[in-house]
Amino acid sequence: MPKRAVKLGPDAVRQFKALSAAERSRLKTEMLASLGEDDATVENKNRFRLMRPSGQSEFEFRSGVLRVFYRVEKGLVLVDAIGRKRGNQLFIGGIKVII
Repeated sequence: MPKRAVKLGPDAVRQFKALSAAERSRLKTEMLASLGEDDATVENKNRFRLMRPSGQSEFEFRSGVLRVFYRVEKGLVLVDAIGRKRGNQLFIGGIKVII
């Protein structure tokens, strides 16, 4: 049983559905294991607090070239955005984002 439920916000749902079936399956498994089963606030190599938190997200989770931006509220992990790294650029919803 997960320590925390992982819930996708409306934008994250659209971004998740835009991924290939293989990417969705892999990302779902990794998010549930790393963010739900494990403590999502404890930093490690692939999960860390943002140096400059946005208005919404506080943490970033890395899964290959995919980036998941989330925050933790009570017993819930709220995923705000899912992006893709291409080289040193981040694209969220097909739009280049400056970090």
